[in-house]
Amino acid sequence: MVTARRGKAGVLSAREAEPVLRGSGDALPPLVLAAGEEDFLRERLVRAFREGAEAEGAEFQRLEGDALDAETLAGTLATLSLFGGARRIWIREGSKMAGGVEEALIAWAGAPAEGTFVLVTTARNVDELKFLGTLAGLAVTVTCRLRGGEGLQWAEVIAREEGVKLPGATIEAVYRSAPDLLSFRQEMRKLAARAEPDGRVPPQALDALRAARAGASVERWAQAVLAGSAAEARRETEALAQEGLGGTQALWALAECALGALEPQSFYYRRAGRANVSLTPKKARAVLDQVYRADRALKRGEMRDSDLAQALVQNVRRAIRG
Repeated sequence: MVTARRGKAGVLSAREAEPVLRGSGDALPPLVLAAGEEDFLRERLVRAFREGAEAEGAEFQRLEGDALDAETLAGTLATLSLFGGARRIWIREGSKMAGGVEEALIAWAGAPAEGTFVLVTTARNVDELKFLGTLAGLAVTVTCRLRGGEGLQWAEVIAREEGVKLPGATIEAVYRSAPDLLSFRQEMRKLAARAEPDGRVPPQALDALRAARAGASVERWAQAVLAGSAAEARRETEALAQEGLGGTQALWALAECALGALEPQSFYYRRAGRANVSLTPKKARAVLDQVYRADRALKRGEMRDSDLAQALVQNVRRAIRG
């Protein structure tokens, strides 16, 4: 591990970075790059970054990397805070920025403005893109990937934070059956809603959780949408709704199937539990187009999260039929 200091490039683990991002600007690096496929870790770092802004009264701004232009970014980075204090800027989808935007960010990182702090997040790994490698040389990088037993360690942290008291073996069993840590956290929240005041979970609550996992799955839903009949897609969509699943989970289950068809070696292996649906490159790109359209509609408030799965069923099936 390379020690990170203000103005110096370095590497931190997610555990090390979290208190730094939540802390004051005195110890915060001007630029932090959170890169890797684990959504839970990136979300956690963003939350810490936002909480740090709130704690010190700093201005907080979110930018979408895939919708940025160079002039807007340069202007944002050069703008002084309305109240003369610190500014924290979160750039989401950092790997999807246009070339000119990348150059503007690199130029700023070479001589960052005092009192301005930037967090860039991306699901891509640093070694996958030349731009990310260049940025990592100017930033403190946080690797958002799980190694060895880190996933189970985070699962135990999640259970504790959600106020759920479970035996270690039970936590591990639920974790092993969940596709990722965000899904595991959702399961812990379901158990927390049924737990006793002291956090202990009644056996019937665990039975209900096992039944729910058997009854609904975003992976099975994605498979039905992409390769099943209309009746199968409708049945799986109803199962998701009954269990309170779907939304962005469903969105990215489809995206991962499509990306797996386009880049099987560099992407798909990461989610071994995802539905293995055979898609031609043309159909995979059509699916991704619908996913990105739905994601944009969600961000703009044009669609509710609860309506996402049903809309995707209609639009994706229509798109892959050509």
